[in-house]
Amino acid sequence: MKRIALLALPAALLGTSAIAAEPATSGVRDNGLSYDYFQFGYESRDYDGRFSPELDGLDAQLAHALDEHLFLRGEAQIFEVDPGDGDGWLIAGGLGFHTPLQKSLDLVLSGDLVHVDYDFGDDTGYRLRGGVRHATAPQLELAGGAFLQDIGDFVDSEFGLYGSALFHINEDIDVGAELQLGDDSDVIGLFGRINF
Repeated sequence: MKRIALLALPAALLGTSAIAAEPATSGVRDNGLSYDYFQFGYESRDYDGRFSPELDGLDAQLAHALDEHLFLRGEAQIFEVDPGDGDGWLIAGGLGFHTPLQKSLDLVLSGDLVHVDYDFGDDTGYRLRGGVRHATAPQLELAGGAFLQDIGDFVDSEFGLYGSALFHINEDIDVGAELQLGDDSDVIGLFGRINF
């Protein structure tokens, strides 16, 4: 629980500054944050509990802006389970919404349908996220928020917090890292992103 509180601190500070500011979208129509990208990376998930399995996988994500607020989301992942020498795959798709809260700060909400197929069965469920995305410096973006997901036996009704950092190498290429702390599992991810 301490690590969830520590991860929540940056998101809470960003949210507090947004609330203390002028009304949400006064004078800000677009913060210039990209919602058109392809992302590819590595993800490691550790489960709590008696067996404590670990999943290591390669992950690809795609986002495409439909208009100034809505964007489509897609994800595909292949992974291995240790212990047990199992493997599997995941696909997800959904819709996201973003709007400026103030200069350099966007509110971001998303919902995905998720299907997982692995050696021990297959499950379908959902994943919801809500948080903020902040252009902290010309080369750096920070994001944080909360998530709720339920994907059958694969991830059973889990709530948690996430945070990420994105470093802009140039206007087309970014690299980043994400940390996700939940009731039942923790995730660390490293990725590269191409904006288009």
